[in-house]
Amino acid sequence: LVNTASVVSTEVPGPTEDDATTTITQNPALTVDKVVDLEVISAPGTLNYTITVVNTGNVDINNVVLSDDLANGTESLESGDAVDPGVLNVGETWVYSATYDATQADINAGADLVNTATVDTDQTDPQEDDATTTITRSPSLTIAKDVAETNISAPGTLNYTITVVNTGNVDLTTVTLSDDLADDTTLSLDSGDAVDPGVLNVGETWVYSA
Repeated sequence: LVNTASVVSTEVPGPTEDDATTTITQNPALTVDKVVDLEVISAPGTLNYTITVVNTGNVDINNVVLSDDLANGTESLESGDAVDPGVLNVGETWVYSATYDATQADINAGADLVNTATVDTDQTDPQEDDATTTITRSPSLTIAKDVAETNISAPGTLNYTITVVNTGNVDLTTVTLSDDLADDTTLSLDSGDAVDPGVLNVGETWVYSA
């Protein structure tokens, strides 16, 4: 800002002037903070994220673009853009929401779900923050064996029913049943393996006969 003052006198030919200069320093800056409602999960479900963006600088910020690596386009600006639509004004706070549907495949993998939000603008470098949801895996199963002939008094065939249930929270693979009396050729999976052949899915029950 250059402010000029001038003085004109009949005794001094021409105007006399001087100016004073104030330099403006622009400091565009913002912060981004991301939180998730569920920090630990053990089953599929929806994770809800809140992303807060604040203009902490001294100039308005334009072309604010939020991206989220897991949200798959579910980002929504819920509040804050009240003054100049599309402009993140000095001191203004924008609050976004986003969701991610954690799947059984995520539970099976067991890796932390680290979801990063990135905000980019015309005036600032990209800023990011993440929120982490830890997956707890608890593989387990039960086996129950029954025989139709609970009492015998002569040679004959014993008919067994073997029931295997996935009681944990992860799908089980390479399920191998062995029986110390039954010939392997008589072991038969009669029902239950309906979803993923060869995979004992969460909550699934397999029934064998021998």
